[in-house]
Amino acid sequence: MIRSWPSVLIGLFVPAFALLAGILVLSGSTASVLGIPVLFFWVFCCCPLTTLCLWISWRFFDRAHYPEDD
Repeated sequence: MIRSWPSVLIGLFVPAFALLAGILVLSGSTASVLGIPVLFFWVFCCCPLTTLCLWISWRFFDRAHYPEDD
């Protein structure tokens, strides 16, 4: 059951869009960052972005729906 659409938007669509857009934009690039091709660097950067988006989704939208254990 989806409780709030902003939560889904931030937690699912923002990381997916960032990953897919990065692949589309950087797939033809031959540049490298720290010796890593820029496309792989972008994919590695999407991992912390996904974690951050899930945290924001949980903290600001979903947390209120679950009682805290004391």
